[in-house]
Order: sequence, then structure tokens, then C-alpha cells
Amino acid sequence: MIPAVLLLAQQTWSKPELLCQIKNERVTESSGVAASPLKPGVFYTHNDSGDSARFFRFNSSGEVTGIFRLKDVKTSDCEDMAAAMIGGKAYVYLGDIGDNDRKRSSIAIYRVDDPAEMASSTLVPNLTLTLTYPDKPRDCEALLVEPGSGSLFLVTKARDGETGVYYLPSPQKSGSYELKKLGVIPLDTGALGGKYVTAGDISPDRKSVVLRTYSGALVFEPGTVFRDWWREVPKTVAMPVMSQSEAICFTSDGRGLLVTSEGNPCPVFLAKAR
Repeated sequence: MIPAVLLLAQQTWSKPELLCQIKNERVTESSGVAASPLKPGVFYTHNDSGDSARFFRFNSSGEVTGIFRLKDVKTSDCEDMAAAMIGGKAYVYLGDIGDNDRKRSSIAIYRVDDPAEMASSTLVPNLTLTLTYPDKPRDCEALLVEPGSGSLFLVTKARDGETGVYYLPSPQKSGSYELKKLGVIPLDTGALGGKYVTAGDISPDRKSVVLRTYSGALVFEPGTVFRDWWREVPKTVAMPVMSQSEAICFTSDGRGLLVTSEGNPCPVFLAKAR
């Protein structure tokens, strides 16, 4: 059940329909997905923990068109990714932010130039962030990057009984930073896994923020202060039944929501704004 404090507004998204399947044998546990802001119909995904520091480019037919590795990077548990225009440039972010046991002393986020038109290659991160929480280690599977400013939001998985929203404003240089805790969302989309946030994204025009759980999705419409988007009453988005849903993103025009699931072949569903 949705708590009374999160009574949902009328749904404004269509029921998701199958767009394609990623049948490449290397994509086995899609845990994050992002849409290139440079080219419509170009998307990225990465595997869950156990894979190397790499991500895959695919198209709307499900064809993998590129594999990109991060130079001299070792990851522990990549759980989400994002793509955004920052200062007139397009970037892709890879979030090594998972921590099932809540024991990591720090987590990491890597940023590279958007390789929408590149051949498969090894990329050198142009921004490497080592992050700590202000309270205690948290498990997190949702990385959100604000277009324009590059500010980061991390929304934790409620293994400790709360969904926390953490924030880092506009990091400009590689280095170590402490996140700021903004607050807690009393979030529940119902059914099994409805309290666990597994992914998130911000629309290119900054007018919408989406959070994914195992059982559904919520879209927030930020008010005057964008940083407080999580305080708004969200709208629900119906989600397809999937084996393990851990990825969601807006399409490059902000008019679609793309969702994937772990497993191979990897199903890719698309919901459209009404």
C-alpha cells in the first residue's frame, strides 16, 4: 500500500510496451540504463556486480553497437548510470555505488564523454568522484544527475528501513566528497519490493524525476527549488512484470521511459507520456 503521505496523482504515462530485446551474450544483468543526449535512439546499459568497469551501447532494435571500458578503473558493484548535458557537453556517468552489506568506506562515480558516435574503445574518465555518506554506509542503486548543473542525487535502497536522498552539488574536480543528506521519502509502490528503489533518472528538461522500484515507478515534478523534487507528490507509472527490474531512464526527448531487466535476452520496455 502507498502511505497516506504519498497519495498518488492520476497516472499520465501509457502502459509500457516491449520495444526490443538485447540478445548479446555479454549483457546478462542489466542494472542501469541511460539515453544519449547526443543521438535519439542511442542507449547505454551495464551489468551488475561481477563485471568489469564497462558499459554497452545499444539501439532501439536491441543491437549492441559498442562496448566501452574505463581505463585503469576497478569497480566493486555498479548499480546505475546516467547521461546528461553539462555545460554544453554530453557525458555518461557510471555509478559504482552498490553496497549490499553496508560496509564500504566509500563509493565511486566515474564520468566519461558520451561515446554515441565512437567505435568500441577504452575511455579515460574525465571526472572521478570518491564519495562518503555523512551518517553510515548505505546500499544504493539509484544515481541521478541534474542536466545543466551536474549536481548528483543518490537515492538509497531501504535495507535499513528508510529511503534516503543524498546530494552533491555540481562537482567540478575529481576528488573525495562527503554527501549531504536531504531527507527521507516514505516510499512504497506496493507489492513485493515496492519499498526498494533500484534506479532513477532526471528528464533532459529537468521537469521530471523518476524512481524505479521492483514493483513500479514514481514520477516527481520539481517545484521552484529543483533540489527539493523529492518533497513533491509523485505520479505512478505502471511497470511490466520483469524478472528483476533494476534500470530506468528518460528518452532523450523526455517523452518516454525506458526500462530493462536482468537476464538474457534482456527485455527493453518503453512507456510514453500521454
